[in-house]
Amino acid sequence: MRPTEIIVTHGSTDFDALGSMLAARRLYPEAQVLVHGGLNRNVREFVTLHEAELQLADPAKCDLSDVARVIVVETSHLSRLGALAEVAQRQGVEALLFDHHGDRPPDWVDAAHAVLSDDGALSTTMVGILAERGIQPTPAEATALALGIHEDTGSLTYVSTTLRDVEALAFCARHGAAQELIARFLHLPVPEEQRALLTTLVDAAETVDVDGIGVLVTAVAWPRYVDGISTLATKVTEVVECEALLMLVEMDGRVFAVARSRSSGLDMAAGLSRLGGGGHAQAASAIVRGSPLDAVRREAVAGLHDGLVPGARAEHIMSSPAWLVDDDMPIAEALAECRKRRTSGVLVRSGERLAGVVSREDLGRAIAHGLGHAPLRGVMTAGVTAVSASASLAELRRALLTVDRVIVADRPGEDGVPVAEVRGVVTRGDLLRALRSRPEERGEAVAADDLGGLLRALPGLDGLWQAVPAAAEAQDGVYLVGGAVRDVLLGEPTFDIDLAVEGDGIAFARDLAAELGGRMHAHEKFHTAVVIAGDLRVDVATARTEHYEHPAALPIVEHSSIRQDLQRRDFTINAMAVKLQADGFGELVDPFGGAGDLRAGRVRVLHNLSFIEDPTRIFRAIRYENRYRFAMDAHTRELARACVDMGLVGDLSGARVRDELVALLSEDEVSGSVGRLAALGLAAAIHPGLDAGDEVVARVKALDAAAAAHLPAAPRWRLRLAAMAHRLPGDELLEWLERLRVRRRDARVVAALTAVAPRLADRLAGDVEPAEVGELLDAQPAEVAVAIAASGGPAGRAAELYLERLRDLGLDVNGGTLREELGLEESPRIGTILAELLRRRRNGELGGRDEQLEAARELAEEVPS
Repeated sequence: MRPTEIIVTHGSTDFDALGSMLAARRLYPEAQVLVHGGLNRNVREFVTLHEAELQLADPAKCDLSDVARVIVVETSHLSRLGALAEVAQRQGVEALLFDHHGDRPPDWVDAAHAVLSDDGALSTTMVGILAERGIQPTPAEATALALGIHEDTGSLTYVSTTLRDVEALAFCARHGAAQELIARFLHLPVPEEQRALLTTLVDAAETVDVDGIGVLVTAVAWPRYVDGISTLATKVTEVVECEALLMLVEMDGRVFAVARSRSSGLDMAAGLSRLGGGGHAQAASAIVRGSPLDAVRREAVAGLHDGLVPGARAEHIMSSPAWLVDDDMPIAEALAECRKRRTSGVLVRSGERLAGVVSREDLGRAIAHGLGHAPLRGVMTAGVTAVSASASLAELRRALLTVDRVIVADRPGEDGVPVAEVRGVVTRGDLLRALRSRPEERGEAVAADDLGGLLRALPGLDGLWQAVPAAAEAQDGVYLVGGAVRDVLLGEPTFDIDLAVEGDGIAFARDLAAELGGRMHAHEKFHTAVVIAGDLRVDVATARTEHYEHPAALPIVEHSSIRQDLQRRDFTINAMAVKLQADGFGELVDPFGGAGDLRAGRVRVLHNLSFIEDPTRIFRAIRYENRYRFAMDAHTRELARACVDMGLVGDLSGARVRDELVALLSEDEVSGSVGRLAALGLAAAIHPGLDAGDEVVARVKALDAAAAAHLPAAPRWRLRLAAMAHRLPGDELLEWLERLRVRRRDARVVAALTAVAPRLADRLAGDVEPAEVGELLDAQPAEVAVAIAASGGPAGRAAELYLERLRDLGLDVNGGTLREELGLEESPRIGTILAELLRRRRNGELGGRDEQLEAARELAEEVPS
């Protein structure tokens, strides 16, 4: 066999590699799939069962001298290709790569020829490519792909699992993946030769703490070679509960290392890198030759620390400052405060020390027993569980198994915790939010140096970044917040400067104004200030939290920490901050995964009541979708739709609806936004007569094109709103616009577009001379002509004539000219003459000034005085 194209993978072919190679053959039908090294036992049995269909080849039986293309899947390391690495690097051979282990192509392949993904399994990536191209795998190929997804995602349980992995499994099922075969090959029984080794591995296991993550380490020397070591690793994790596993088996003169991880904080591929291993974060392997088992064990355990993923710590996810109340506070008052602050419980102090905690549930039960007046000390749980600020998520998870909140303190080991040493509190909800987000979605990938550099590169702001640290010395923290951070990360050229201060925002603003040589205006009631220095405007606010007395109400504000300040915001992409103090300048504060959502193009609310508390956030979500080509995640869409269905949009004041609607319809391109208004039912909630269907979307596109061509400076929102309001009768439309407090000038334009434009279009569709076209359209706002032009047909052509020529076509003479040159006296006669001159001019019957004067002289004789 002398193939010209080959498909290869690493030497230990698992199902993800096999499925990916089979999918690659679908993309390159002339390529031959080569299998070198060994097949995992379950893969070998699957291949034997489907041997005739799969047609895999042994490279040792092939003449590879004519190979012109090498397709490598499931590894970026040439060293894992064995002798086939030479073929991939051969002069004149085109190398292609499909992998899900990293975001940068290796040196040996051109970036344009590399397909890299962050899917849990490469099989998922390959399924996506097949689906895009309309290529249908055979049932055997679909089964292999499904097995690959199951293996590399732990049957969708690993933290690296993506929604795409789930959808890819569904694709495989639709194309004939055999569930009975998946069950058979995914969970092979342990054969007799493996059972004794499995028992020995379990007996030899001990737990090693790696920065708070419990890693089960087991190392065994075995007298004979046993196949299926990776399968045994899976069995060990099924027998012994562990967060991660490092399994070493010395046999046949080699040490086989297999690692598994269920923790997002430990990357096993990086952990085994010292041993020359590979794989991905949740599953990796290596083979070591020439080193004794003890030495390999020491090196492997030390290497586990290389695999630690910089992750969230207690200080990153805690709520700070912690909310403390005195032990004599009445139970009813404490429960009311819990509801306002949306907390599941409260910390109780007695004097200068923490005395205990009490849950919201217990507060409710006490009130049900008529004890609302009783003090908290009677229902609290005495004592607290405390950890340090550097505690890992794994440590927090263990601590929260027995309590529902953990204190973050300076000296957690001390008996009792002084109130002065309490830094914050972590609840089970805080931990779950952190665990649900993947590491790359938490913003941890954005380095402080990178963000600091981005800030310093912004034009005209050097003085601000130098002044802030000096003005911030007396404050606990100063941060760039909200949309400004979003814009920096997106590379947007302009944004507003909003700063949040942990401490006294007004005092900071005063010091900042002095540093900049500017002036400061404070709003004491709201604890905000504005600093003006030349062309620079800086808005400063004291970090605050807020609660709502009822849906759609304005918020009640209290001082808080930066994390709580971010938590009150609308979406994760707006809930980020950048530290501006000298110590840590450029450090990203991203407790809710906003940076990850930015990268994924996702609009996501911070909590389930977000839209209920402020329904205007739905408008903003649609704006962000449209402006950045993002999309609300499914949960956010459902929450928005539920808020609309509950009728809460109708509770908003007219002015707030107006502001949001005008902002939404003023974006550069809004067809997607208009469609989303219909999809969420929001258009009908604003007014039952509004239309945002497909025909209106098409009408908006036509209006935008006409306005861009003929009236680029006009406010687009008026045209777009009129398109949506085309079914509303004039009186009802004006009444609604008045309720929205739309300015009369704007309301008149919208009304003219809906009521007058259709009638004029009918008139202009007939045989109308240019002068009459001008006369009819002169009496209306220019948008009316634009709307008619957008409709096309004879009327549209007439309106285009008006906009392109007639609208700006005037006379070279005026009343003063007629009085001076023709001796006419001031009278209505002059107006009549000028009107006739303009009519002739628009009809092309009249030239320049001389002709106009001559015609005026003739008309003066004909028109009575």
